[in-house]
Amino acid sequence: NFLACVFFLLQAAFSLLQPMAKRQLSSSHMCTSAMAVAAAYAAVSLLVASRRSKSLSFVSAYPGQLTSDYVTLRRASAVDTPTDAVSIEELPPKEMRPGATDATAFNEGSSVAYWHSFNPRNMDDAGELPLPTISDLSGPDSWYWLYHLGRTGFFTAQGAASLAISQLGQRMSDSESTGGGTGKVNLFESLSANAVGTARLLWGEAFAAYRQDLKNIKQGTFKAPYDMSLQHRQFSPAYVADTSLRFFREATNTLAASAARADTKTWVEGDIYPDYYKHTFHYQTDGWFSAESAEVYETSTETLFVGRQDAMQRSTLVHLSRFMDRWHTEGLATKPGQSPRLLEVACGTGRVMTFIRDNWPSLDVTATDLSPFYLEKARENNNYWERRFAPASTGEQMGNAQFVQANAEDLPFQDASFDAVVNVYLFHELPAKAQDNVFKEAARVLTPGGVFVLTDSNQLGDRPHNDETMGNFANLAEPHYKAYIRRDLAALARAHGLEPLDKELISASKSLSFIKPRENSEATAGGVATYSTDAGT
Repeated sequence: NFLACVFFLLQAAFSLLQPMAKRQLSSSHMCTSAMAVAAAYAAVSLLVASRRSKSLSFVSAYPGQLTSDYVTLRRASAVDTPTDAVSIEELPPKEMRPGATDATAFNEGSSVAYWHSFNPRNMDDAGELPLPTISDLSGPDSWYWLYHLGRTGFFTAQGAASLAISQLGQRMSDSESTGGGTGKVNLFESLSANAVGTARLLWGEAFAAYRQDLKNIKQGTFKAPYDMSLQHRQFSPAYVADTSLRFFREATNTLAASAARADTKTWVEGDIYPDYYKHTFHYQTDGWFSAESAEVYETSTETLFVGRQDAMQRSTLVHLSRFMDRWHTEGLATKPGQSPRLLEVACGTGRVMTFIRDNWPSLDVTATDLSPFYLEKARENNNYWERRFAPASTGEQMGNAQFVQANAEDLPFQDASFDAVVNVYLFHELPAKAQDNVFKEAARVLTPGGVFVLTDSNQLGDRPHNDETMGNFANLAEPHYKAYIRRDLAALARAHGLEPLDKELISASKSLSFIKPRENSEATAGGVATYSTDAGT
């Protein structure tokens, strides 16, 4: 309770100091105060983390990084989650893993080499970690770093607090059932020895991702995220309290369901939705079938990634930026003044769509999702962006946005309806046949010369030090994950008439682009320009 009170007081203080720091950044006292609060914010986060240590890995991890520690602790009693009907317990040879075969199919940005070798476990001291320096915090990019320091501190603390609440409930339940004694080792004492290692993994990953994100911003690839504006509702204490309370309720239920290996069926019956979709992925309450699930999704996933999910998702914009350049330089428009038409399939809460529209507001965009609850949340997020952040005057007409409930396997659009198709964090939750269908539909609705951008989890070989444990994420109710991390997406694309183009990595995510060849001729990956998004400097 004490840590929770301190945490929320620091959050309020950080919110109050941010506007003043923004207005008076030249004031050394103001800047020092803002950084001090941000540092205290982070310290409380790590204090909580030091009491939870390895257990924090469950909330903060994703494929193959930290999830493995949690899964290993309970493997003896775990029941393997069903996967696609292939033998996937043994790793394929290194040269056959997607991270290796991608090299011959895609133009790989410098981010690929950077993340291939980046491993915060191997860094001997904090000076080698990509954490913000004093010059970062006091230089021209200070607001970016202050914002993301506070963001990472907030989500680290929120994740740790949820684990503390869950553990307290479990200990009380055990105490009642055993008459006062749990018979278990004190988790606080047994895991606190690894606090530094936990912080190294979590914060090293996050700030390396932020450096890559910031470099793309400074290069003009895309804009700084609009939610850094102090006008955004996330700076409202009431909004923070509401989302945090929702998260704590959800996290308690999710952790309990995971510990019990609960049934993953949802309340939805009938044939309207595919069977694989009626599943509570990562034990999320109601799966995709409730408004409450849609409301808590963003804060849950950002907590999972200690605040870096948005930065990972923005790697999608790298490919779109290149496509927009091609649109103008190669004259892809079929009539004067035409803007590209963009489709996002499986848009979820519409977070990525708001980043796309913020960068290219003249685009006509369509967002689809199979869940009516998530589609409504996407529409609400879009409306909020339009009211508060859409540019008043762009020099060109504002594009339209429409929202359509649809299955990505069977899109209700005519052939060659869109110039760009985007898909983020869907493929690892699809069985193989559904993956084929999505590629087939993306190729069908694309115009010749159009681009398909797919952003999802890393696969085997993308970050080799994670390969041995990457598949453990499947044990968190991800039945198709082990097959996904082995699948050759370049071959899949070619089977449906698309050519691999570019590849980028950022932390736990990979982002790929594919092009639909024109009828006369179209450059394949071997004949297009190579781009640099070096995250290391």
